[in-house]
Amino acid sequence: MGRYLKNTQVIGGDYAVQLPIGTSAIGPQNPQSGMLRYNASIERVEFYNGNSWHIVSKVGSVQITTDEFTGDNATTTFTMSQSEADANAVLVQIGGVYQQPNVNYTMNGSTTITFTSAPPAPGVNPNKIVVVHNINSTDSVYD
Repeated sequence: MGRYLKNTQVIGGDYAVQLPIGTSAIGPQNPQSGMLRYNASIERVEFYNGNSWHIVSKVGSVQITTDEFTGDNATTTFTMSQSEADANAVLVQIGGVYQQPNVNYTMNGSTTITFTSAPPAPGVNPNKIVVVHNINSTDSVYD
């Protein structure tokens, strides 16, 4: 591995490695899976997964947002407090039971969540619907 590292230095007893630096527009011509770099455009460390570059450094904290709804055995669409384009970007439970993204519900890029079947009414089954947002924030460890 040492032949690929450049500018290794000992500073005050600590070792440091200089990652290759690029921008969002300029990078390796033929990136390979597992490559690391510092993206100067977004000021983040990234890795290449074989298809695209992904951020690996955490920056700040993320505020988790929760929406709660009540099923009525008829309504399939609910309005959330924030928009979501990807069903995998939220965790959804009905009566404490995890709902599978793109199977039990979908997102359309707005504040609407649509269930494939209407969540149950009170008294039939547990009907509390909980939607947890920001689980895949760009501030997360892996975006």
